[in-house]
Amino acid sequence: MEKSVSKGQYEAGEGFLRKLDPRVKLYFLIGYVILVSISVHPLALGISSAVFIAAWGMSFCPLLSLLKSARSVLIMLTVTELFCLIWLPLTTVLITFWKIALITLMSVIFSKTTEPRDILDGLRSGFMLGEGGAMSIAIAFDFLPQLGREMERLKIAAASRGAVYEEGNPLQRAARMIPMLIPLFRSTLRHAGRLADAMDVRGYNAGEKRSRMEPLEYHRIDRVAAGIMLLYAAGMLVIRIFM
Repeated sequence: MEKSVSKGQYEAGEGFLRKLDPRVKLYFLIGYVILVSISVHPLALGISSAVFIAAWGMSFCPLLSLLKSARSVLIMLTVTELFCLIWLPLTTVLITFWKIALITLMSVIFSKTTEPRDILDGLRSGFMLGEGGAMSIAIAFDFLPQLGREMERLKIAAASRGAVYEEGNPLQRAARMIPMLIPLFRSTLRHAGRLADAMDVRGYNAGEKRSRMEPLEYHRIDRVAAGIMLLYAAGMLVIRIFM
């Protein structure tokens, strides 16, 4: 149980991505989500997959840890896509699954390589958001690992009552997860309410202007990363327009 507590949260370590300015990583993540979402050509999806593999390699995050962090979302996505097979062709379902999986895993890489306070500072400085809006978005990144923690607790509770999740084919195992979705979201909403109460008790005021001991500053490595991002975006747009 304890091994799953830190899933999806920031992990200290080395790597190219951890050295980047959080604003650059936020710009890239938003651009990646948009470009993957509008991709329809197999070549575009292949390039996006290659970009994800490169980002994963530069993050120095173990693949197993990455998949475990996104396991809850991937399970729900699998169940949803299986139901979609009733109405949609297999090719469409697989493409949709791959797109959402890429976006989810890239988001996990971002959360594992960026400290929460850097996310908050990046939102304030890079997007000119107010304190309240920046804090709300930063807190939202915490809910991916929260879903993982709650899923683990629910599975352990269900297993103690005799439920079996590791037997059968993937479709059968996914179907057994469906009854857990309602308590999963209910528990997550309860966590959000407790967090709001804790912030109120500590006198958090979204209108107060905050300072930072080390202001964010772009460096050479950030400019190199921005150039790579622009090349990726240009290539994806060319494929989208001409193919």
